[in-house]
Amino acid sequence: MAASLLALCLLIGAAPTRAAALDAGGAGFQDVPSNAYYADAVSWALEENITNGTTATTFSPDDTVTREEAVTFLWRATGRPEPESTVSIFSDVTNRSAYSYDAILWASEEGLINGVGGGR
Repeated sequence: MAASLLALCLLIGAAPTRAAALDAGGAGFQDVPSNAYYADAVSWALEENITNGTTATTFSPDDTVTREEAVTFLWRATGRPEPESTVSIFSDVTNRSAYSYDAILWASEEGLINGVGGGR
């Protein structure tokens, strides 16, 4: 299941808005044609609040998904489980109000990530 979710995450774009996204046909983004092989996946991810567009009218399907975004997509797809800890073990993950903070804590606890070394 994790492999399937990761594959989905790699197909879909990134982070911040969503308001007009489902209004305009296909997934509702200018850069996601309704006949694109990934249009249904984008629509599903939007409807399930797994991701948003990069703007109100773009999704940026050709952008690279960051590790932070991929972990957040997986976390959201699994129902946003609460991590056991509230303190990050990573020295570069310190902003508790970041959209990815709980996702990173959870993924670390689940053994899905272990950082890049040096406490990062």
